[in-house]
Amino acid sequence: MSPAESAARPVADVCLVLEGTYPYTPGGVSSWVNDLLHALPAVRFVVAHVGAERGAVAERRYVLPPNVTGLVDLHCRDPRPEPADGAALRRAARSARRRHARPGRPSRVLEAFRRLLLEEPRGDAALLDDLASNDLSIAEFLHGGRTFDLILEIGDRLAAEASFLHFFWHFRSMHLPLVRLLGAPPPPAAVYHALCTGYAGALAAVWSRRTGRPLLLTEHGIYTRERNLELCRSLWLRGGGEASTVGAGDRCDEATASALRRTWALHFLSLARCAYAQASSIVSLSEVGRARQIGDGAPAAKTWIVPNGVDPASRGALASRIRLRGEDRRPLRVGFVGRVVPIKDIVTFIRACDLALSEVDLEARIIGPLDEDPAYVSRCRRLVADLGRGRAIRFEGQRPPDSIYRGIDVLVLTSFSEGQPLVMLEAGAAGIPVIATDVGACREMLEGRGDLDRSLGPGGIVTRLAAPAETAAAIVRLARDPRRRLRMGDAGRRRVAAFYRRDDCFARYGAFYSQGRWPGSAGASSA
Repeated sequence: MSPAESAARPVADVCLVLEGTYPYTPGGVSSWVNDLLHALPAVRFVVAHVGAERGAVAERRYVLPPNVTGLVDLHCRDPRPEPADGAALRRAARSARRRHARPGRPSRVLEAFRRLLLEEPRGDAALLDDLASNDLSIAEFLHGGRTFDLILEIGDRLAAEASFLHFFWHFRSMHLPLVRLLGAPPPPAAVYHALCTGYAGALAAVWSRRTGRPLLLTEHGIYTRERNLELCRSLWLRGGGEASTVGAGDRCDEATASALRRTWALHFLSLARCAYAQASSIVSLSEVGRARQIGDGAPAAKTWIVPNGVDPASRGALASRIRLRGEDRRPLRVGFVGRVVPIKDIVTFIRACDLALSEVDLEARIIGPLDEDPAYVSRCRRLVADLGRGRAIRFEGQRPPDSIYRGIDVLVLTSFSEGQPLVMLEAGAAGIPVIATDVGACREMLEGRGDLDRSLGPGGIVTRLAAPAETAAAIVRLARDPRRRLRMGDAGRRRVAAFYRRDDCFARYGAFYSQGRWPGSAGASSA
């Protein structure tokens, strides 16, 4: 039975297509997926998870609920040789070269790779059909003459100033995951729902194209922006010398590094446009997110804004206790809550707390998983030790939400990029003021979106990115003014209760799953 024939007989209502999140990695998106699955128990889900490398993550961090009928694990890389036997690999390569030496139609997938990087618009229906053809084997991609010719053409057009050896390896690194993923048959489902663009979003678009089933795309954070931030900070894309063995991760000269960054950025933008082109509805969490999607090529008429939500009632008693402790004379307890990874900029949080400690009594807590980027965690621990703040700034690991918000007076987020942080909604529902950088939906979550929302007053303080002194000043201001903390906490609680209810959010997704289209009138809309 062909994939299309199989998918014509769905065994699940929804196939969630995820990348690097649920059920293996904790975080805001994973928590949202877990809540979605439990909020819609009558909907049958199959989860397709795209991971980085086979064997890199084995332990599930979430228990799959009964309405998840299957879990499909896919990987962008495989540490094993392909094929495993070296002689077999050489035979496959010779066979690929012989096939490419014959006259005939070039690979449609290779043609799609060329168009993705060299032509506008990127991601149209014909291109998706070419990707969906799946007519390119891994051996042919790695060793075929036409692949080499394509790399020469694209390198000459996009990165003529770059070292060809570096460009060769990077081209393979960015496209091999697609070749591998395109070979995966689509899990049979009535609807495909991708939670990001990137490799998972492109795969979901191809699956939707192959099966004729609708695709819903939800972006919590804008994938292209987050990858661009990582590219700017990546050591392996900075100039400064040549390694003895040239590969995708080796250091290179400045001209090559710049060309590679541009090519990677264009690659991720092209993948996003594939998902935008195929999706019947494109959801973001805020006006800022929607504007970025449209700027990256999403058709405005397909875009919708659906804020995340929490259950305000579950935090009501906690909010009352927080009001009672507002006049306490003990040190202010501030907390960062989230993954300890570079994009969250914990370094700025630590430096801000160090500056604030010179003016007020303070207890700072870093709460969240410590195993995703051990090197960055070590860097943050060293910074705390170097500043001599080991007693005042503590790493507490992951904790249940209720215990988190009982133990802090102010939530502080210093992220370089966010969508609509769930921890801000949880803190708001608990009556805890928030200090957050001006990224994603953070400003509208603290200050309001419309006139009625803004009339509630600010639920916290917005700061610039990578500004420790500004964040420290906000901490000091709230430490010295407990009544301001109470007013902001109350405004946040009322804002969440009015505009960020979990039941409203998931009801709209349930309607899409049953109808195959976003509920409401045609065109862009805000929830």
